[in-house]
Order: sequence, then C-alpha cells, then structure tokens
Amino acid sequence: MRGLLGHQRRGLESIGKPAPLAAFEESFNWIIGSMRNAPRKNTRRAATLKSDLRQAALTIRIDFGAHGYLGPGKIALMELISKYGSISAAGKDMGMSYRRAWLLVDEINQIFREPLVEKKMGGSGGGGARLTKLGRDIVGRYRAIEGAAATASAAELRALKASLPPRPGHIGGED
Repeated sequence: MRGLLGHQRRGLESIGKPAPLAAFEESFNWIIGSMRNAPRKNTRRAATLKSDLRQAALTIRIDFGAHGYLGPGKIALMELISKYGSISAAGKDMGMSYRRAWLLVDEINQIFREPLVEKKMGGSGGGGARLTKLGRDIVGRYRAIEGAAATASAAELRALKASLPPRPGHIGGED
C-alpha cells in the first residue's frame, strides 16, 4: 500500500521521514480511507445509478430558418423571466451569467415581428423584464406543440427505450 507521498508503507520511520510528517501522513491516509469507505448520502447521481438508466425523451426545437430557432432553453428562460420579472434572476436560476441570458433575450426578440421580452432599464427602483402578450402566446404555443408531439410519439418512445441496454455502454444486456 502506498502512502500520501507515494512511498511504500513498511514503517513510517524506516523511510526517513521526520516523526511529525509520518504522523500527519498516517492520519491523512486514515481519513482518506475512511471517506472512501463511508456510506454515500442519497444523491441524485446515486439514485440514478440505482434506477433504470434507460430513457427516451423528445426535445422540440423549432427552426425558423434565417430568423433563428426556438427550443427548450429559450422557452425555459422566458418562463423564468415571467416568474422572476428579471433577466438576471432567470439566468442565475438556469446557471448562466447575466450577459448570456441578456444575449439570449436579445436573440429571442430578433426572431419575431415584435419583442417577446420587454426590458426595463435599471435605476433607483431596479430594472426588470416581463413577457409581452406575444411572448406569452409564443410560450403557450411552444408548450402545446411539445405536448402534442409527446402524446403522438409516446408509444414509439417506449419502444425505443425498451431497446436500450439497462446501463449505457453495456451491449447485449451484459452486467
């Protein structure tokens, strides 16, 4: 077994380490060993590993050619802007910078004949953003298309899912 510094562990003093360093290494290796063997908490990843990893989901992206496209990320951003009244808060909720969220909003607003997100400049009362009537309509229509497509493809998606191995990388159902 190798210790912290990569030396073969026979007797810590026999490899010429000062006693305090040897004691530190002994404690450090015990702590690390304990952490490796400690029972894991219920994490999302651990739950995923225990459950069936096979999944087949439909993702809708509407391509408007030269005008751009609208997909689940932009729709989610718009829904969060509606929820928070803020581009910054919506972006933060999605794990993106304010700049990235603002650029996406600008892109969204360039797709249609009218803006979908209305921005209010900051100031003493702070800024803000909200969906326009057209913005709310577009989100509703996107969700309707998504729901209709999910319903229409449910049986085919189940068949595709059943064709997958139990875990990724396990061909032929091997474990």
